[in-house]
Amino acid sequence: MNSTCQSNDEFIINRSESELDNRYQYPYDLLSLVIEATTADFGDGSLLVTDLHMSRNRIFRSLKAGEGINVIAEASKENWNEDLIPIKIPIRKGIQGFRLFIIKQENATLLANIKTLSQLVSLKTGSGSQWSTKVAMQQAGFDVVESTLYENLFNMLSKGRFVTFGRGVNEVFQEVSQFHLQYPELMVDEHLLLHIPLVTYYYVSPNQPRLAKRIEVGLKRIIENGQFDQLFYQRHCEFLLKAKLNNRLVFKIDNPYIAETDIISSVGKDFLLNPKDDFDTLCKPYQ
Repeated sequence: MNSTCQSNDEFIINRSESELDNRYQYPYDLLSLVIEATTADFGDGSLLVTDLHMSRNRIFRSLKAGEGINVIAEASKENWNEDLIPIKIPIRKGIQGFRLFIIKQENATLLANIKTLSQLVSLKTGSGSQWSTKVAMQQAGFDVVESTLYENLFNMLSKGRFVTFGRGVNEVFQEVSQFHLQYPELMVDEHLLLHIPLVTYYYVSPNQPRLAKRIEVGLKRIIENGQFDQLFYQRHCEFLLKAKLNNRLVFKIDNPYIAETDIISSVGKDFLLNPKDDFDTLCKPYQ
């Protein structure tokens, strides 16, 4: 395991699904800020990343049993909310629910001509089997082609098993870049945005209430002192601006796992981003 500092409270978090998977760097760094912000009242803390690559279902079982990892940043799900301790502060401000599509370059014109949700739904789409967005898309009528393995989905898209592959604004550009050598024909569609209400929470093992309390206290503290927005916008503005969200046709579908009213947590509704926000203005102080 990789240790970042010495400790009393030991936070053990999941490793990403593959070496090309950078989705968890932001929650690791945010958790480091949380530990730092709570040292005065909670004492020292360390953040360790497990050596094991684990599926979401295995992570859930490990957290529930209190074995191995004890914290993860994950999209809200009903059984996770019931069986683990969720800290209901949306650490990505909802932007992973702003879904852009990775497509093959040969399908760029096809997507540029889409004007209705039913046209979009008629195209086969790819998803991880254990992703919460999969159920939302199936409920909206999409024909979803699944894989349990993250990297397989890029290969399946390349081979034409499906036409669209929806990814969060915070993920999509890095992924196309990271997989470019293997799949140079993949690109980010420039015309559409599928908005699925989605939030990422930290989830903590039920036998670690002290760690959960520390994360909640620390998040509220860094939101209050501005460190949270500083880190969030420094890490996400590049993608928010590159996505040119205001130029896109936005389709919105429901997420059966979470009602928007439930997302309005202790931080209030203004904390969440909207695809129609003026990101040029929002991001200016952090560039």
